[in-house]
Amino acid sequence: MTKKKVHIISIQETYLESISKQVKEVLGDKITIQSTTLKDLQSNTVKPGEIVLLSHDKIKGIVSQLIPKDCSCFVAKRDINFANTKELLNLPSGQKILVVNDTKLNTNETVESLRETIFEHQYIPYSPDEPIPDSVDYIVTPGERDLLPSSLPNVIDIGSRLLNLETFVTLLSYLEMEEYNSSMLRRYVKSLISQSTPNQKAEQTEKVSISKDIRNIAQYTFEDIVAVSKLMKETLEQARGLANIDHPIFIQGEDGTGKNMLAQALHNESNHADRPFISINCLSRDVDIIEKELFGFEDGGSISIGFLELAKDGTICIEGVDDFPLPLQVRLLSAIQKKSFYRLGGSRPIPFKARLITTSTKDMKELALKGKFHNELCYLLTSFLIYMPPLCERKEDFIPLIEDIKARLKRPDLTFSDEVMGIFINYEWSGNIKDLYNVISYLSALAEPIISLQSLPLSMRSSEKSEGFDTFIQSKMNAEEIIKKIEAHGFLEESIEILLAFEEGKKNREAYGRLKIKQTLEKQEIYLSEQQLRMRIEVLRELGLLIVRQGRAGSTISSKGEDFLRYISLENANEVIS
Repeated sequence: MTKKKVHIISIQETYLESISKQVKEVLGDKITIQSTTLKDLQSNTVKPGEIVLLSHDKIKGIVSQLIPKDCSCFVAKRDINFANTKELLNLPSGQKILVVNDTKLNTNETVESLRETIFEHQYIPYSPDEPIPDSVDYIVTPGERDLLPSSLPNVIDIGSRLLNLETFVTLLSYLEMEEYNSSMLRRYVKSLISQSTPNQKAEQTEKVSISKDIRNIAQYTFEDIVAVSKLMKETLEQARGLANIDHPIFIQGEDGTGKNMLAQALHNESNHADRPFISINCLSRDVDIIEKELFGFEDGGSISIGFLELAKDGTICIEGVDDFPLPLQVRLLSAIQKKSFYRLGGSRPIPFKARLITTSTKDMKELALKGKFHNELCYLLTSFLIYMPPLCERKEDFIPLIEDIKARLKRPDLTFSDEVMGIFINYEWSGNIKDLYNVISYLSALAEPIISLQSLPLSMRSSEKSEGFDTFIQSKMNAEEIIKKIEAHGFLEESIEILLAFEEGKKNREAYGRLKIKQTLEKQEIYLSEQQLRMRIEVLRELGLLIVRQGRAGSTISSKGEDFLRYISLENANEVIS
C-alpha cells in the first residue's frame, strides 16, 4: 500500500527541521514526509493529493496560491515542550515570572500555555514598550535565549515550542488513520522527550534512506538575482563568464548570501542546463551518510546509486565543503582526477561526468595551510573562485531586494513605516538575504496595511540584545554603581538634565551638539562652561549612557541612557543629592 505524503511548510529552516523530526518520530513509519521552507516553495513543489501542514496560519494565504487545489491544507498548533519544564515545576509556588519570546503573539501564546498547565505561578508577557516590573523573580523563554543579555540572572530556557497533540489528532483525521490515536499518543510523548534539550536543533546525523526521486531542482537563473550595486553586477559578470567551463567552481560567502542560488544560476546558464542539478549540504553531517549519498553503495545484491552517479553529466553542488570529512577528501580528489569512482563496497569503476560546484563560508586556502583540508583538493576546487558579498557590502541592493521578495511572496502592496525602513537599513542582518527573506515573509503574513515598529520581531526592535532589559538589569545589579560613578565627579543633577535634553532631542529626531545642550541647560538655570560640559558628556559616554559623534552628526542618548532615566526619576535623583 502506497504511503500518503505529508508536506510540511515553514518560514524558518531551524523550526522546519525541528517539527519535521517530530512528525517523523510520531508517524515516520506510516507516511512519507517532505519539508520545504517558504522561500523555496514553487508552484510545482507540492504534488496533487498531498496533505500540507503549515507552521503558521499567517502563511496560508501565500501557500494557497502555490499548491494544487485538491491538497488538504491545515495549520499546525504549537505548545511548550513540557519535557523541558522540570526546573519551572520545582520552583516554590507563587513566583512572579516574566515570559519572553520573539514576537508579541508568540509571547502571549506561551503565557497562555503556562497559565493553563503550570498554574502555580504568575506569568507576565514581556513587551518592549512597557517597563519591566522590578519584582520579577524569574525569566522564562521558549528557546529564545539569544534575545536576553548573557549577564541576566534567573533565566529558565524551556526550549523551542513544538507541535501540540491536537495537531497530530487533526493530521490522523486527514490521513484517515483515527484508529492509530492510542499508539500515536505514546509516540508523541517520546517526540517531546527526544527534543527535550533546550534550544536543541534537529539532528542532522540521523540515518536516512537515500532518495531515488532526484530531479533537476535548479530553479534560479541570473535574471532572478538582484544586482543593482556595482559589486553584485561585477560578481554576476564574472559568474556568467565561468558558466560554461567544465572545471570545478568554488563560491565563497557568508551564510545567507545566496551561494546555492548562484550555483543554480550557473547550472541554468551552462550547457548542462537540461541535465540534473543535485545539491548536498555537508554541514554537521555524519561521514558515513555523506559517503553513501555521494558515492552510493553496494550491499550484497542491493545497489544504491549515489548523487555523483545520478548527476550524470549535469551539475553536483557540494555546500559547506569546508566541513567535508577528511577521509572522503582523497576519494573526491581521485574522482575528479580520474573522472571515475567506486561505490562503497563496489568493485566496478563508475564514470564521473558531472560538473562540480562547491560552496563555503570559510577561506579554503587558509584551512589548507592549517592542515584542515587536503591541499591538492583545495587547489583544484578553488582555482575558479566567485565571492558572494554580504548584504552590508551591497547597500544599493537593499531596497530592490525587498521589492523582489515582496513580488515573490505576491505581496507588492506590503508597506513599511519610515521607522521600520530605518531599522531595516541599519540592522546588521548577520544571516544576510536569508534573514531578510524570513523577516519579510513573516511580516507579509500580517494583516496590517502598514508594518509598524510594534510588528517587528523582538530581536530587531533594538540595536543590542540587551535593550529593553536594561531596566531590569540595572534595578537588580548596577544602577547604584552608575549613580556612584556620576556622583564621584559631583554633578548628578546636571548629568540627569543633560540626559533629559538628549532624550528630548531623540524624540524630535534631532542629534544635539554641545551648543544646543548648553542652551537647554541654561533654561534650567544650569550654567556650565564649555570645558565643564565636555567633561560631563565624556563621563556619560564612558558609562554608555550617551552616543557621542563628531561634527555635524551630533550626539544622542543611548538605549541604556533612556533606561537609566526610567529607573531614576529627577525627583529621586534630587533626594539622593540632598
